[in-house]
Amino acid sequence: MRNPPILISVIGFFGMIAGFYWLYLGLRLLGFDWFGVLGDLPAFEQTGLWGWLALLAGVGWIVAALGLWGLQPWAWTFAVIMAGIALFEAFLWFLEYPGAGIGLSAAIMPLIIIFYLNSREVRAAFGKVDSEPIPDRV
Repeated sequence: MRNPPILISVIGFFGMIAGFYWLYLGLRLLGFDWFGVLGDLPAFEQTGLWGWLALLAGVGWIVAALGLWGLQPWAWTFAVIMAGIALFEAFLWFLEYPGAGIGLSAAIMPLIIIFYLNSREVRAAFGKVDSEPIPDRV
């Protein structure tokens, strides 16, 4: 088994953290109180659908993180799509708060991730090599 590039491991780590968060949120929304460890947090009502969707998202993120660590081509596609959605969300922030810099700050990380995932080394690690080599320009 090949080791993933270091930044792919980092992206997978944060995907795993997101997955655990969504699992926690989903269980919390469904009414699980962690055996009283969290004290007297308010009980939620009528959030069953959102709880199940959060659980599903948590499982999805955990599977995606494992796929990134395993250099699965579908996980590369998932990461590019999620970064694209985040970039679109940053564009919406540009429209919502023009001139505030919120959109720019929200766009920086998705842009870095997209450029990194499309680098030659990372594409080769995931088995997404181009059919023709790009000629060097002199």
